[in-house]
Amino acid sequence: MVHQTRIAADTLAALLLILVVTFVPRAAGATTNGSTLLPYQSPNKHMGVATCASSVCHGSVTPSGGHDVRLDEFVTWSHQDKHSQAYNALASEKGRSIAAKLGLADARTAQVCLDCHSDNVPAAQRGKDFTLSDGVSCEACHGGAGPWLTSHSSRDASYRANVANGMYPTADLRERAALCLSCHYGNEDKFATHRIMGAGHPRLSFELDTFLALQPPHYRLDEGYQRRKPTYPRVQVWAYGQLAAAQQQMQLLQGPLVQASFVPELALLDCHSCHENPLHRSDWSRGLLSSLMQPGGIPFPEGHLKMVLVIARRIDESAATAILSLSRTLQKAAGESRESVTAASAQLARAIARTAEAAQKHRWARADTTRMLADLVAAGSEGDYRDYISAEQAVMAIELLMIDAGVADRYRHDLDELYRLLRDDDAYTPTQLRDTLRHLRASLPADL
Repeated sequence: MVHQTRIAADTLAALLLILVVTFVPRAAGATTNGSTLLPYQSPNKHMGVATCASSVCHGSVTPSGGHDVRLDEFVTWSHQDKHSQAYNALASEKGRSIAAKLGLADARTAQVCLDCHSDNVPAAQRGKDFTLSDGVSCEACHGGAGPWLTSHSSRDASYRANVANGMYPTADLRERAALCLSCHYGNEDKFATHRIMGAGHPRLSFELDTFLALQPPHYRLDEGYQRRKPTYPRVQVWAYGQLAAAQQQMQLLQGPLVQASFVPELALLDCHSCHENPLHRSDWSRGLLSSLMQPGGIPFPEGHLKMVLVIARRIDESAATAILSLSRTLQKAAGESRESVTAASAQLARAIARTAEAAQKHRWARADTTRMLADLVAAGSEGDYRDYISAEQAVMAIELLMIDAGVADRYRHDLDELYRLLRDDDAYTPTQLRDTLRHLRASLPADL
């Protein structure tokens, strides 16, 4: 499950001029974080969903067994995938309300909304069948089909040949993570600011493996797929997604969202440090990553960083020690200056990047899964998930690792209880999660 919260506007918003980061075109051949150009950054022409929807292409009403692909991808997307409804959400009562509060005439024409709720490429890159109303459509993920629309259906076509012709390499883990993060977390081009959330937009959260599992599959992960494309164990997808999200967080902390006057873009901070934390509760305390902070400090979100620590301990203990130290330095910098934040986040980004590189080469085994599961449960049973964002990430990770270890069914009652505690972040109580994880920890066999 993925849980989202309402973020109300508050008086902190008056402390700074909020920037809304929108689409910034890039030069052809440029890369993002060393990755391939994202579909909206590429100069390729986007031809429109209609060019994919024929019954002899990807619009079959039943899956085909005689081809490498199912051929019913359009039907799956249009009938089951919420990405197809992303544009329509802009015209909903909620979408109209957010637009009105932001002073926008219509969310369906506002670039800041369309950049993530549609395939918002420049007009010059839109084919005759292209329409924004298709929402987050085929080419929003697979890239503009102009150069490969014809060639990708030939008998000689291959995944690598399609990528060489301009198709976005969604099967490659690094590129997939960058693509999903660009909207589900935000990047230097587009970001859901505190102003946008204050107008009513849900808080964004991200976990690559869980998000993929929740999507209706439009491909068969069979032997043929594994021959044609790279595949990864689920634990590796989770680990890389966490590392990529943490790297994205560090990158944003070095960009224009952190203002020179140093009150940073508030959406970069931990929402729940201010919201859903009544003043009559004197419960501020230092945690694992905030041990150097002063009382009352507002930390950066720790969820991905805590998961990165668990991952790093399985790959290189010395790297984990460095990441812990640098994470503490970053949280301390949150109460100091812009220069402190940018310096600390740059150092931490380099440490995470080294761990991500090692994670790509690491041979993930059952011992990794069980050890990380034990570490996550132990940390929670000791009360380390006081903040909702860390709890959210930890619970999704615990479920994934249990699935990977083949024991999720045995502990389904405990997992359901953990998700119940996260159902409403307004009512989240850290001690209840701690007690549930203590019960789970006591029931886990030593040899799991």
